[in-house]
Amino acid sequence: MSEKIQKKIFFALGLCDYFFALTCFNAGPPETKMEDRPSDKIADKPTDEERADIIAFIDNRLERISTFEEYASEREKLAVDAEARSFSLPPVDAADKLLRYEAHLDRQLYRAMDQLERVQRQRRGDNVPPPLNINLGQRT
Repeated sequence: MSEKIQKKIFFALGLCDYFFALTCFNAGPPETKMEDRPSDKIADKPTDEERADIIAFIDNRLERISTFEEYASEREKLAVDAEARSFSLPPVDAADKLLRYEAHLDRQLYRAMDQLERVQRQRRGDNVPPPLNINLGQRT
């Protein structure tokens, strides 16, 4: 991995995934300043097993990043869909008016059904008590 790519990865991911960025930064060849000390240069070279571990680690992180990209694209699609659906809804004042009208029609329907039941009982000859109105509101 070149030094330029190492720096790009470190600066791009350093804040959100510091461990990954640091691993990538340290995965490359040793710095050129190490030429003065040949024994240190040999000790700093990663073995094939260490390289394989680093590559596996980078592949794992790339899979995680691709998964997060999929989640982000799905979230964006859902946000666009939700915004499009919100345009099909009526404004708040119109929705409130519709709910009031619906509640009013519901009450009228139940009143008519109760009246129909009373008339049917009277027609059959049943003893029908007068309608009972109960107000559950508070008295002032």
